[in-house]
Amino acid sequence: MGAAIQSQRTFARSLTTGVSLVLLLVTCSPQRPIAIQTPTPNAEGVGAQGMGDRYFPTMGNGGYDVQHYTLDLTPDLERRTLAGTVSLETTATQDLTRFNLDFLGFEILALTVDGRPASYARDSGELTITPAEPISRGATFTVAVTYRGAPNQAAPAGQRAYARGWVFYEGGAYVASEPDGASAWFPVNMHPLDKATYTFRLMVARPNVVVANGVLVDTIDGGDTRTYVWEARDPMAAYLVTVAVGEFEEQTFTTSGGVPIRNYFAPGLPETQIELHAGTSEMLDYYASVFGPYPFEAYGVVVHNLPLGFALESQTLSLFGIETRGVQVVAHELAHQWFGDSVTLARWEDVWLNEGFATYASLLCLEHFAGSEPFEEQIRTTYWTMNTANGGRTILIGDPGPADLFDHAVYLRGALALHALRQQVGDEPFFRILRTYASRFRDGNATTGDFVALAEDISGQDLARFFERWLYRERIPFVAGWGAEP
Repeated sequence: MGAAIQSQRTFARSLTTGVSLVLLLVTCSPQRPIAIQTPTPNAEGVGAQGMGDRYFPTMGNGGYDVQHYTLDLTPDLERRTLAGTVSLETTATQDLTRFNLDFLGFEILALTVDGRPASYARDSGELTITPAEPISRGATFTVAVTYRGAPNQAAPAGQRAYARGWVFYEGGAYVASEPDGASAWFPVNMHPLDKATYTFRLMVARPNVVVANGVLVDTIDGGDTRTYVWEARDPMAAYLVTVAVGEFEEQTFTTSGGVPIRNYFAPGLPETQIELHAGTSEMLDYYASVFGPYPFEAYGVVVHNLPLGFALESQTLSLFGIETRGVQVVAHELAHQWFGDSVTLARWEDVWLNEGFATYASLLCLEHFAGSEPFEEQIRTTYWTMNTANGGRTILIGDPGPADLFDHAVYLRGALALHALRQQVGDEPFFRILRTYASRFRDGNATTGDFVALAEDISGQDLARFFERWLYRERIPFVAGWGAEP
């Protein structure tokens, strides 16, 4: 339906209308940072059941490194089932006599390693595979799993709404998997430390379309069906994988910096939900000017005509429902493409590197388009609100615990910590820190320790006490000039 780009003045006004840093719509005994714990190779050739994450000990697996996934699937919207084959192109990081994938539910119809049937056993979400022949360290091999069934049948009770993986609804489907939902719909090495590239090949009945991460490279006409082939050619953590099925309208344009934008809107959406995304081009160009070049081939959003209760920064294709309130939420998810998607946390205790950074980036967007006054007002309002709640105490955002990964403090106090760092080191060093962080860890993983070391190196300051106070103490630090009641 064509691009609808707002003027900068109109866009600035939309940023300041109903500003509320309400956390991505999810309102969604601690220790100091420790070295990343990676699995120790087993002398008997058994890959570890887990990647050593303190919060999710069995998330991911050791003994191999997935290079590429091919998801060749057929979703059935009427029966609400998935069927097909997922192939993993993999490199052994140790000698392997057996290894694990993360995979929950479904009926497995066939499982091969390098084309030869392999034996397997299942225990909850662990799929243990024994290949016909041992695999030597450094060897490349392909695992193929053919399966069918209904997603979410084996989902644990109390699963977060944004962690269910593949979800069918009347007339469509979406995927949201943060932090641990990927294994609920495809076999995977689920920890963010094992990033990989992806091919999606999904066949659906007309007139439905398939949208996924990356770029659309082919559409195969099958008469009553179409097969959509998407390629995500940049490394991606499994929780950021998304697919959407439905009768979407496509909107395409290109930013002034040359980044293709493709947005997909479900039929019947309120016009206000479409207008929220009209300033994406300007926001992306601004972020590129301060964080460095956009790190992927394309960007866009997919907006479903149902209330999700969250928004999610799926790589190259952010996910929204109809209850999104305010352009700052859109700016938040876009900022994640740099902080969270390209530079991904190496362990879940460092989630503030995702959410605090994206929240502060949305404030920077406010400062850039609307001016310093509303920006400073939002800083003061957020600081005052957090200081008057619970005696100014919050969870320790540098180590929130698995139950509080998406507590509001991770977002808001994380953003305030970055603004305090900006005031501590000065604007020029601060923005150089952000830009260098995005560049140095692009397509990889980082810890809080990595960010602290970089900030100290660029600023020339000892920041240990600063980060200790902001990340690892309950009481929010006092900052002169921030405490005025709004």
